[in-house]
Amino acid sequence: MKTDYSLAQKALHWTTVLLIIGLWWTSRAVLRTHEIHLIGHHVDPGDLFQHKLHVYGGVLMLGLVAARLALRWRTGTPPLPPAIPVWSAKSAKIAYVLIYSTLIGLTITGGVTTYFWFGMGVAHRALVYGLYALITLHVCAVFLHDIVHRAGLLRRMLPGRQSNGTFAQRQKPANL
Repeated sequence: MKTDYSLAQKALHWTTVLLIIGLWWTSRAVLRTHEIHLIGHHVDPGDLFQHKLHVYGGVLMLGLVAARLALRWRTGTPPLPPAIPVWSAKSAKIAYVLIYSTLIGLTITGGVTTYFWFGMGVAHRALVYGLYALITLHVCAVFLHDIVHRAGLLRRMLPGRQSNGTFAQRQKPANL
């Protein structure tokens, strides 16, 4: 039974993580660009550059999400280990739908804010906070399942790492 994600799935996952960090970092320049412009001052060229990186990063994010969904549809994903409770496995499916939907919503609201209507920025910012909450839940769930259930979820997503066969090798030992 396949217990690890493919190299392409891992690469897309970690590229998405790095891009989210980059978008977070450049988002401050976007705010500065608009605040300075509103009070009639000249915008710092470095902030303008970061603003463009943020916009193009959003477009790249949409492409990454599309590639991830296409790969997920084509090859599937490894099943969750049996040590994970059923309610948690169902919650994980809902969380993935919410994460992908939020990333798509962010790119749409970001594009509308940038090119059509600045007022959409309120929805964009709300989605940013929603994404941060979902990421926090996702990371906490991975660590919880790895510590409590010894599920090996992090190991199977780490680049260059392969698990050692079946899930049974990573389950908690029976209490004697």
